[in-house]
Amino acid sequence: MKKLFALLLCVLMVAALFAGCAKEEAPAPAADTGAAAPAASVDETYCVIMSLGQLEFFDALKAGVCDAANEIGAKWYFAGPQELVPDQIVQAIDQAVANKVTGIILHGQTEETADAINNAIDKGVPVICVNTDIPSKRLSFIGCNPYNAGVGQAEELLRLLDGKTGTVLISSALAVAQPSAIANLEGARSVLDAVDGIKVIEVDDTADANVAATNIGAALQANPDTVGIIGQQAYTAVGAATAVREAGKQGEVIIVGRDRDAATLDLIKNGEVASSFAQNSYVEGYIALYWLHSYVNDSLKVIEGYRDLGVNPLPDTVDSGSIIINADNQEQFRAKYVYEVTASN
Repeated sequence: MKKLFALLLCVLMVAALFAGCAKEEAPAPAADTGAAAPAASVDETYCVIMSLGQLEFFDALKAGVCDAANEIGAKWYFAGPQELVPDQIVQAIDQAVANKVTGIILHGQTEETADAINNAIDKGVPVICVNTDIPSKRLSFIGCNPYNAGVGQAEELLRLLDGKTGTVLISSALAVAQPSAIANLEGARSVLDAVDGIKVIEVDDTADANVAATNIGAALQANPDTVGIIGQQAYTAVGAATAVREAGKQGEVIIVGRDRDAATLDLIKNGEVASSFAQNSYVEGYIALYWLHSYVNDSLKVIEGYRDLGVNPLPDTVDSGSIIINADNQEQFRAKYVYEVTASN
């Protein structure tokens, strides 16, 4: 009888346990409609600052920032001049600080912005530089190492030349003396200058396809033994292809470009440009905004109270690298980046 009572008690306990589990069971998931769940809204506004922001090159950066902002529930906008004018970039930084933005992502094109960056930091507005590092109090730099990118472009051209020697034109925005452009040039020259039979000629293209076509065309005339061109600015490859076409040297001069704009991709597809080095700007913008958000919300669990202690928990430098685009993969890079600005300057 005692055994029967104990058995009955065990059965009742198991039944009660299953009943408790049934009450705590999570509800069945809703049907997948394909729409992303709305992000929780936060009272944060971020500003992306660059010059030449109208170029297709910047769509990737803007899209990365936009996607991260949407996931966080923050707002964002971009600002800066349509020409490479350092004073106006500085004004855009100062205006963002006056607007009391949560943080600034700066496409650091000129060293003249250093004081404005330091002023922003001193006033409690964190700044992360992308693309080009600026010696300053900025929290972090996320970007393709321009020197390494130049090395990569030169090595790619030499591979394509397969032992052929002659003059190589390197075209970039030289007059502006942008730090990344200088480092990019130095990286390429470090490789090419060491090769017997290769002579390097520098061409200033001001990051403009029409200027590149004119100046590269003149360099081709002056150097009929040209075997290759390295374009180190967005749209330089477009200008280079135009110059080579007009000189009647298609198939004789190999072009290695930079970035992934539609015009460059078309030239890769039809064979006028051999390859192009694309910077991972989307990832730079995406990570930069998330890091700024984490920094201002004290959610980086390095040490407690890092901001009050003046401790920067972010990596000083992150190399986002380059992706080589060629005829084999150019179709995969044709999708357009989509972004929507959610705040005003």
